[in-house]
Amino acid sequence: MDENHQVLSHQVEVVNRLASKFDQVTVLTGKVGKYNVAENVSVICFNWIEGLRMKSILKFMRIFIKTVSKEKFLVVFSHMTSVHSAFVSPITKIKGIKHYLWYAHTSNGIYLQISKLLTDGIITSTPGSCPIKGNKVFSIGQSIDAKRFIKKNRNLNEIRKLIHIGRFDPSKNIDLIIKVVDKLRGKYKDLQLEIIGSPSTERYKLEAKKIIDKYNSSYNWLKFTPYISRDLIPKTLLEADCFIHAFEGSLDKTLVEATFSAQPVITINNEYRQIFGSWNLNSPSNKGSLEDEALSLFAIPADRLEIEIDRRYKIAVDNHEILGWVDRLDRILKS
Repeated sequence: MDENHQVLSHQVEVVNRLASKFDQVTVLTGKVGKYNVAENVSVICFNWIEGLRMKSILKFMRIFIKTVSKEKFLVVFSHMTSVHSAFVSPITKIKGIKHYLWYAHTSNGIYLQISKLLTDGIITSTPGSCPIKGNKVFSIGQSIDAKRFIKKNRNLNEIRKLIHIGRFDPSKNIDLIIKVVDKLRGKYKDLQLEIIGSPSTERYKLEAKKIIDKYNSSYNWLKFTPYISRDLIPKTLLEADCFIHAFEGSLDKTLVEATFSAQPVITINNEYRQIFGSWNLNSPSNKGSLEDEALSLFAIPADRLEIEIDRRYKIAVDNHEILGWVDRLDRILKS
């Protein structure tokens, strides 16, 4: 519960949106920072400590058992917490409390398997964003407030400034993005790239530093910027011409946020391309490389590109806007 968290800042908004659907909401969270919640929301922090996993789990379990014993709950919603969900799922099963887990990752570990067995269902963003299938898996899209993003009228004849926003972790393939843009500059010499984000762990800090040191001194078209707050993302997207991305796992929120800003998105993310399509409009095989996607985008006439961006924007609104997401989630939780 921290509005300034690089990855999970949106959880405060999710809580407040759900609070409008329930009489009372109790949040158990591992960490707190800056947050404002509705009057019918109470927040309990169990202070998860990195490196002390078992001790943190035991403390969480003790607080969870005390909480569900004190009041009657309609449903437990585990939001991006497969470990916690697995540990409390036997309790919710025994007590007859409905329990759903939100899971939007491609890794398929033991905790997810336990949750699948003992909860009422797994809720995810898209079918490919969850490694398990079946009638207990519900795909409801991403939860993005479209009103936060301005659909900019941009000059589609000129794409110069490319931007990437996200964690500076190995899974994001930052090095690949830089290499591809460097190669593209052989033909499109005005291209610039800004990488925005910070590493999520101490170990990744060392790897990020290697990449920054490798390129920073000799690439004057490349800029590295640390993590920016969630409030600044809409404005930052407006200042760029195109969003570039190379994460191959589940559907990243930043991809959909860029689409809400009417940004053309260059990506090899299969989930995004399955939903929104490829820039190779004549043969959208969804198998092209990052460079192929960029070259296809740059070759599209401005009038056709505008039509395609509008089409993608409508898909984003219909499937990934937070109002619809909360309604779909509410129906599942109360089913």
